[in-house]
Amino acid sequence: MTQVILPFYLASRAIRRGNKGTLIMTILIIAMSFVLMVFMPSLLSGLITVYNQNVEDYLYGDLVIEPSGDDKYITNTEELLRKVERVPGMTAVSSHMILSTSIVSDKKSQSVPVIAITPSDERLVTTTSRIIREGRYLSDGDTDRIFVGAAVAGHDDEVKDQIPSLGGIHAGDSVMVTFQNGEIRKMIVSGIFESGFLAADQQVFITRKEMESVLGKNDRSSSILVRTVEGIDPSGVKNRLLEFGVRGKVWLMSEKASAVTGDVIKSFSLITAIMTIFSLIIASIVIFVIVYINTIHQRRQIGILKAVGIPELNIIRSYLLQVVFVFVAGIVVGLVLFWGICEIFLAFPLRFPPGLVHLIPDMTQLYSSIIVLGIVAIISGYIPAKRAAKEEILVLVNN
Repeated sequence: MTQVILPFYLASRAIRRGNKGTLIMTILIIAMSFVLMVFMPSLLSGLITVYNQNVEDYLYGDLVIEPSGDDKYITNTEELLRKVERVPGMTAVSSHMILSTSIVSDKKSQSVPVIAITPSDERLVTTTSRIIREGRYLSDGDTDRIFVGAAVAGHDDEVKDQIPSLGGIHAGDSVMVTFQNGEIRKMIVSGIFESGFLAADQQVFITRKEMESVLGKNDRSSSILVRTVEGIDPSGVKNRLLEFGVRGKVWLMSEKASAVTGDVIKSFSLITAIMTIFSLIIASIVIFVIVYINTIHQRRQIGILKAVGIPELNIIRSYLLQVVFVFVAGIVVGLVLFWGICEIFLAFPLRFPPGLVHLIPDMTQLYSSIIVLGIVAIISGYIPAKRAAKEEILVLVNN
């Protein structure tokens, strides 16, 4: 029993009598090292979450069907839509037909791809109809109406534009649209929508009815967007679509999104790895130096402890317990700091190209950071403690 209690007694006595400023500084360094280790993974998680949510809400829904092989379009769109709607787990489907156009405003002209949709279907699959900045959404029967993303519409002050725009058009303005077959139509801007997600705000919509009045009746689509029942795994619905004989490539939203986020994730992961390594190095050096300095200052005391019969192992354990105390205190302070930072980011999120981003803690990363930092701390404390405890009593007492 004494062998268990004694190291605790020696450790607590050393902590009480030690330099409080050094102790607090060491705890803060451990805390900041921990925060650095978990900050970037949490920011990356938040960035990916926002990006995926935007891709789902404004671009693809849960699933997207595209032409297979070398086909440029999906043919027999109406038949395919009816087939998809019969698949269990479906909520809504919407067809997209992408048209090459040139749009001329009274200020500028731009070559812009225009998406022909059935608005009543589209509003059930994407949420673009809910982010109208001015004007109104399209109706199924609209002709000579165009629904424009904020990035394409632009600002009155073109310095604010992220991409080449139409110079700051507004709802109610007239634009001249030249379609891919050469036909020119004067169209009214029904509304301007803005999500803050550049890929979404570059989109421009007209109705399929308008498309058919320009190009003639056709049953083709560039893609079909699918919204599944909330709570159902989209991958299961994807498999059922294939089982139902749906022709074409069926993509999960996450698969489409990963094509863009892949490089971003790699870059952030590299930064995260570098910051983690530096944090561990800093923490290990600080703990090693603190314990080493303590052992040098307490060499005579260690010699006396050995002289009165305190086992060498208990002396080492006492130093390790001091390290554990500093580590635990540092982690507690680090968690408080990190959750405080999370709350600040929640109230004041960072603006990234995908949208407003706040920290989303990855619990796996959180736990692994604590474990790794703990192992590093114990090793860094063990080495100088063992070296001091191994020295001869006379050498310790006479120094």
